[in-house]
Amino acid sequence: MSNRRVVLPGVILGIIVLALAAVFAVVLPKVNGDTSDIALPDKLPGGYTATDLEAAYKGAQGATDAKVKQASTTERSARTYGDKALQASGVKSATRSYVSKDLSTPLIVQVFRAPGGAFAPFQFSDPKTAQAGQQVESLVRKGDVVCIQTGQADGQGNVQASYVECQKSDGDLTVQVTSPLALTKAVAVVDDVFDEVK
Repeated sequence: MSNRRVVLPGVILGIIVLALAAVFAVVLPKVNGDTSDIALPDKLPGGYTATDLEAAYKGAQGATDAKVKQASTTERSARTYGDKALQASGVKSATRSYVSKDLSTPLIVQVFRAPGGAFAPFQFSDPKTAQAGQQVESLVRKGDVVCIQTGQADGQGNVQASYVECQKSDGDLTVQVTSPLALTKAVAVVDDVFDEVK
């Protein structure tokens, strides 16, 4: 049996994601575009499974039927609450959490049937002058995906990345993904989700 453990993914990013989701839900414009429902897939390329499914915890160390059922039930409740909270945007929207096969990498996905709003970090700090341990955010563009990369300054001008939130918007569809993945991998996930729901 593997050394994986049943954990509730998204704990690392939970508070941050809820705050960001609320901000984006409020600033996204109301539109009269595509009003079709959004169906986020059960699985994403790269081996990510939706955390509200029992299959996400298959093979995890100590994964009894009761623990797996409890974890997936908790995640279903979180998804329902997240979808309800996003209704404030006034557009069709959906949120869903995913986790990698080894349960080490969570993804938070949000999709809106609306053009993207303004997208920028809460603050800008120069890594060259930031003190060790200071949070540093930067705006990065990869192709047609824009990301806010957040990390910790090392006090010597370098940044240890901790997570990214990426957004892709085209027409009346916007996809956001928040994850501790490396930037290029996070961008690939955004593109995959965008292609899946467009």
